[in-house]
Amino acid sequence: MRVKRLSQVSCGQGYAALADELKSMLYSGAIAAGQVLPTVRELGAKYGVSRETARRAVKRLQAEGLVACEPRHGHRAQAMANDPDRGLPVAFVMSDPAGPGSWDLFRQMLLAALQQAASARGWSLLTIDAGARPVQEVAAQLQSCRACGMILDTNRPELTAAVRGMGLPAVMVDAWVPEMGMDAVVQDGFQGALLAVSHLASRGHRRIGWLGPISESAQGAERFGGAVAGLALAGLRIEPELLADTARAGALEAAREMLSRPERPTAALGLWHESAAALHRAARERGMVPGRDLEIVGWSPEEQYERVYRPLFGGDGPPATMVWSAAELGRAAVRRLSERRAEPKLRPVLIKIPVTLREAQK
Repeated sequence: MRVKRLSQVSCGQGYAALADELKSMLYSGAIAAGQVLPTVRELGAKYGVSRETARRAVKRLQAEGLVACEPRHGHRAQAMANDPDRGLPVAFVMSDPAGPGSWDLFRQMLLAALQQAASARGWSLLTIDAGARPVQEVAAQLQSCRACGMILDTNRPELTAAVRGMGLPAVMVDAWVPEMGMDAVVQDGFQGALLAVSHLASRGHRRIGWLGPISESAQGAERFGGAVAGLALAGLRIEPELLADTARAGALEAAREMLSRPERPTAALGLWHESAAALHRAARERGMVPGRDLEIVGWSPEEQYERVYRPLFGGDGPPATMVWSAAELGRAAVRRLSERRAEPKLRPVLIKIPVTLREAQK
């Protein structure tokens, strides 16, 4: 193989020319994100320059955020060279295979919000279904499509580690795991639950129940924390018999059990679609009038309120509901990804989308 040699009129020109050569390979994808560059010795031999010239060229790429130094491994190519303004996609990595039901509708809404936010910047969005696929397979797809950033709703630690190895800017959306140290954009569950309790307490309720998952995610725990804080501010607490930490699939049975107790709640928090609908149905089954015999506070994105959420309550209409904007969540996620691309060393932040109360509707 013929060795490619760069002009060496001066050391300065030599390292600049080598840096430009390597940069063009990064921009073209000839050196892929996550790939380790040859050592300075190997670069010097291949391009006919001194080790010092090769070292200065690599340092220039490092200063521009195109490569990162890894102790004992060398310099690894970063995804910064994959530029969305050059038509390369942002990847939306989803956690589970799509299927029928409200969760699938929610994901469609979230995807539409992200597509709209990306399109407003002139960016394209590529959807990748991670599901139970091996991490190496997902990482290879991200690498082959030359993704310039990633938005993900999955909290798989091994996938996060692989993404970091590629130097791929990433933001979690509607998902958050504190120990991952990654930017995340979520609904403000604490604020929403606190406001929900304040609403019920202001209407004279003292026995307020909780129906929904607490321990299966950070978001559930945060909503419960907001509810506890709201009750404490009102001089109240959740009685053990009125607390149902249940998966959304088991919400109806848990609601039936709660409302069958002699000392049933006069109001209840159902801060998920399934939870609010289960409380409403269980109340109707027992001959209760929702809104009179049992006040409910639900939870819904604005974009699903009329088409998906309202039909859950039939002619009674939705109860008081905490609502939030998926479009705002999408814009915040894309904006943070842009900031992360511009400044890779920014400290991770948790961005919360505000939640507001919508009164009961007929």
